[in-house]
Amino acid sequence: MDRRSGGSMGAMMDVSRGTWPIRIAAVAWFVGGAAFLLAVPVILQAWVFLLPAIVVLAAGLAFPLAWVWRWIRKRGGLGAAWLKTAVVLTFLISVIVAAPVYFIAFYTQFRPALAPQVTLTNGERTVVIQGMQHVATDQFYRSVVFDLEQALSQGSVLFYEGVRDADPESSRWFQTVVTDGKDLTDAYRELGDICGLQFQNDYLQVVVQDAVAHPASHIVADVSTADLKAEYDRLMASDPAFAEAMAHRKTDDASTDGVEQAIAFLKNGTAGQRELAGVVCRGVMTMVMTRANDPQAHDDLDPLILDYRSRILAERLLAERRPHSYVTYGAKHIAGTFQVMKAADRRWRVASVKWVRTIDTPQTYTRVLALS
Repeated sequence: MDRRSGGSMGAMMDVSRGTWPIRIAAVAWFVGGAAFLLAVPVILQAWVFLLPAIVVLAAGLAFPLAWVWRWIRKRGGLGAAWLKTAVVLTFLISVIVAAPVYFIAFYTQFRPALAPQVTLTNGERTVVIQGMQHVATDQFYRSVVFDLEQALSQGSVLFYEGVRDADPESSRWFQTVVTDGKDLTDAYRELGDICGLQFQNDYLQVVVQDAVAHPASHIVADVSTADLKAEYDRLMASDPAFAEAMAHRKTDDASTDGVEQAIAFLKNGTAGQRELAGVVCRGVMTMVMTRANDPQAHDDLDPLILDYRSRILAERLLAERRPHSYVTYGAKHIAGTFQVMKAADRRWRVASVKWVRTIDTPQTYTRVLALS
């Protein structure tokens, strides 16, 4: 190889190395432009003037950044540097604004909130417990109603969740201590309306007619507000840890006010804003329900609202003598109920577990259910 050919190869390598920054910049511009185009629909749906506002903000921030960049490099025109920086900042701010919406939407799909349906048996009796969620999709509740009607046709006795009002005094106590002064039914319906979801009580009404015709097959297995108040008083007197937790328990009024203001704003928003709010709301609900159903998650009121009511449900299921029972109850009650039933009769075991997603089109999933 002579000197001329060697020089030519060296020149080619120098040219190749010189084109790499151009290639990288081209790829970066392409990726940034694609991300910006994905962000635009979300931004325009949130507020039609949000995109112009982002452009104005980017243009304002770009000027000092472009001036500093030109001062460092000591070459190039300020106008070109400003325009390029403004475009980059527009892309960047737009992606930052839209990214949480996309993250929440993908979270709902790939980390779905699931409700278990657990079949228990002791060899003589079978109990199916359908884990419930106060707010979920229309499809989820339709599948539950189908199972309820099928269970009724097969002679099962149905057990339902629902704290009953006993008297005005205990009902006022319940609203003050447990629900923080809110009407949960209205709150759930309003939440469902914003999220594009449904409230469970509206669907379970379909079995009311059968309950009137066959009351012995329909049992509200939950406690009353008076029962809860009595258990609360007992825990306050006998459980120092519970009493201390109640003494320091406070409601976050500021957070509650913020949520109520957001709901009020969204209810008066455009169709696009309400649709976007539904996506965000379903994602947040998925995160909240996933954490709420985590066996490791703990609330100060769990000894009263969770443990006590699970124990009562288990006692009523154990007292039932008919061979088949179908239960609709909060999913987190399943583990405590099973433990009490197994402690009373070691033959009780888990025959099967089916998981169904609650905040999107129902599908069955495989997951481990911790019951001990």
